[in-house]
Amino acid sequence: MKLYCLSGLGVDHRAFRNLQIEGVELVHIPWIGPVKKESLSEYAIRLFQSASLPDDYNLIGVSFGGMIAQEFEKIRKPRVLFLVSTISNSSELSGLFKFGGTLKLYEVIPGIFLKQANWLLYFLFGLKSKEDKKLFKEILGDSDTCFFRWAIGAIVQWKNASRSNGISLHGTKDKILPARGKLEFSIQGGGHFMIVTHGEELSQIIDSVLKKH
Repeated sequence: MKLYCLSGLGVDHRAFRNLQIEGVELVHIPWIGPVKKESLSEYAIRLFQSASLPDDYNLIGVSFGGMIAQEFEKIRKPRVLFLVSTISNSSELSGLFKFGGTLKLYEVIPGIFLKQANWLLYFLFGLKSKEDKKLFKEILGDSDTCFFRWAIGAIVQWKNASRSNGISLHGTKDKILPARGKLEFSIQGGGHFMIVTHGEELSQIIDSVLKKH
């Protein structure tokens, strides 16, 4: 069985390295470059077309990837959809996120600062161990600042009127995108990077859900 994966903003396949699910092959869908002024839904359509997904597919989306996953759902409904550390529309964004997005601070911050890990980011993402901080630092250093700037703008302007049928998993300590609305699974102590920090617990949940379907 294959589980197709959409990672978070600025993150790649390494975000899923702690997911170990017996009999399940994780297939990461890489990001493609955005088109200028392209909306999140327009981008999702192009990405879906490039992914060449089978008719019957399972999907997991994390953070920004979860938003894209909900747009995928509108194009072709997955057999099982997992939404991890994400939101349903821009109205669920935190006040700080909305404030920074409205002022377009992401456009004026020098790119070098967007690629550097620091104690504040470790705190906001809920990172404590040296190993998790090291991985986060490596991923951030490899991120595309142009993609980051576009994505933040697209998230702030995302208008998603439909409610997803996906299975929501959210950490109780998520400071980036605090949990809003209905949740199927609340992960105690999980921060925004819980796909890595709580990989074992998430693996067990995903495994049990897939076996029921």
